[in-house]
Amino acid sequence: MFKELTTEEIEVRVWALIVLVLAGILLISVVCILLAVMFVDQDMDKIAPIDQAFLGIMKDIMLLCIGAVGGIVGRKGAYSAINAMKEKE
Repeated sequence: MFKELTTEEIEVRVWALIVLVLAGILLISVVCILLAVMFVDQDMDKIAPIDQAFLGIMKDIMLLCIGAVGGIVGRKGAYSAINAMKEKE
């Protein structure tokens, strides 16, 4: 009933899942920051300390997600390029 997957097919599916989860976290973080900052009236020169902490944490989470997604996609792309060059030779 189920087709037996090769190691490469399993790896591709796992990497795709990881990229989608990290991209989802990034998207949710951006939406949360936009909603939290857009609908609160406050002077931008005197932002509340708790809002500064919140924005700092969200910024760190987004940078981590962007770096992880870039690293995963870059690694997979590099391996794909190397394999394509080997097949041509």
